[in-house]
Amino acid sequence: MVVFDNSIFCLTLHPDAKPRSSVDRPKDRIQHLVNTLRDNKEIVVIPAPVLSEFLVFAGTDAPEYLVRIRESSTLRVEPFDERAAIELADIEIAARTKGNKRGSATTSEWQKVKFDRQIVAIAKAHGAKVIYSDDPDIKSHGTDCGITVLGLADLPLPPAVQEELFQQETTREPKQSGQETIAPGAPDEGSAPGPTAGEAGAETAEAKTKGEPNK
Repeated sequence: MVVFDNSIFCLTLHPDAKPRSSVDRPKDRIQHLVNTLRDNKEIVVIPAPVLSEFLVFAGTDAPEYLVRIRESSTLRVEPFDERAAIELADIEIAARTKGNKRGSATTSEWQKVKFDRQIVAIAKAHGAKVIYSDDPDIKSHGTDCGITVLGLADLPLPPAVQEELFQQETTREPKQSGQETIAPGAPDEGSAPGPTAGEAGAETAEAKTKGEPNK
């Protein structure tokens, strides 16, 4: 079981969105990840806070995306429930014990710390092995909890498709009158993917300001 945060989830459903990090061939990396998870029959948990962020990003297309998410056999939306609340309390208590309630995300705003930790707490509650995220704060919180966090740059590219080119040898006999020789044509070259537009994983003001006042 793995978890997607909004920065990666956006790219899986909206491949033309602009990634938060600058890497080569982001669409190929995401597609290879999706294919690998599907082949391995992995369940991808979408924490409810992530779904909320994504639906804001989707705007008027949100209902269509909701249908796709609900019909997916791979995606599973999980709420911030009692188990996650217990995990979140443990995370904050551990951080406070070490002297900084923000943990390793020392420069993050407190409201964002609490929001991001909900995502990590849901991941812990469901025993996720990996969180896929391009958010450095999520990486900090996940690392504090012993969960591997992989960003877009960590995703491998798909294996290159190697075509075997066979050159056919022909026995050339003396050219007779009226005979012609035909050289094989060169194969067409593929074109690189075009530029993308939009922005993936952008946090909303609502997501940053929700929660309790700073303590």
